Amino acid sequence: MTGIGRDGCAELQFIRRGRRTILQRCYTTLPARIIRPFYAEESGRAYVFLLTPTGGMLGGDRLDMHIVVGPGAQVCLTTASATKVHPAADVPAEQSLLVDLAPGSTLEYLPEPTILFRAARWRQRTVVHRAPDSRLLLAEGWSAGRVARQEVFQFSHLETTLEVYTAAHLALVDRMRIDTATYPHQRLGLWAGRPHLLTMYLLQEHPPSQSWLQRLRTELADHPALAGVSRPEAAGIVARILGDEAEAIAHTSDVLWRYVREELWGEPWYAWRKL
Repeated sequence: MTGIGRDGCAELQFIRRGRRTILQRCYTTLPARIIRPFYAEESGRAYVFLLTPTGGMLGGDRLDMHIVVGPGAQVCLTTASATKVHPAADVPAEQSLLVDLAPGSTLEYLPEPTILFRAARWRQRTVVHRAPDSRLLLAEGWSAGRVARQEVFQFSHLETTLEVYTAAHLALVDRMRIDTATYPHQRLGLWAGRPHLLTMYLLQEHPPSQSWLQRLRTELADHPALAGVSRPEAAGIVARILGDEAEAIAHTSDVLWRYVREELWGEPWYAWRKL
């Protein structure tokens, strides 16, 4: 242990009660806070905002989150603002997320992007355990610095890992590691010279149809951000979106999210993160 930084946690457990999903258990410590769920649909889906009122993550800070979504429960979770990662001399700020999805449950976790300041160090790991008939829509977004200050790819370290287990079997793994001192951003083919990156993962019981996938690709081609959609071996899609501006990324991700909700799931959608 380094003895520096702040350790925080967020433990959320959702259950289905009648037609409504309720937050049965909630325990948080700084740098995490939760706004009371609200409801906007007849489906009873719970909408929840996660707050980080401390102003950002410093070297040595750690946030551990555990989200449990019970059978048939539907949850849509986002953050109220971007996560800011401040400079760190040698010890990274860290975040871990553990998700448990019960049969018939749905989780949409669409946080605002993580902004990596100059000399920032960030390590993140997400592990999902899901029932085969659960639905997961998960986003990870990154800004390679404060672009308005010409602070692009001047962070020190970024490491992020995602593992998804379906019925205890590894279904999807995705990992990215960037050390800018040894691998300059000019050589980062993944980001294509753009400062904003968003990856969205969709996993469900059955793979989307090829016709739906083609309609989605056609729609995304008309937007300013550069987007690519692929079908992994697991039933679902992985989409990567690159952009020169954060607004273009947000707009394109909303298009993808709307397509999932309305055309794939047959459920209403609206831009609730702008409320």
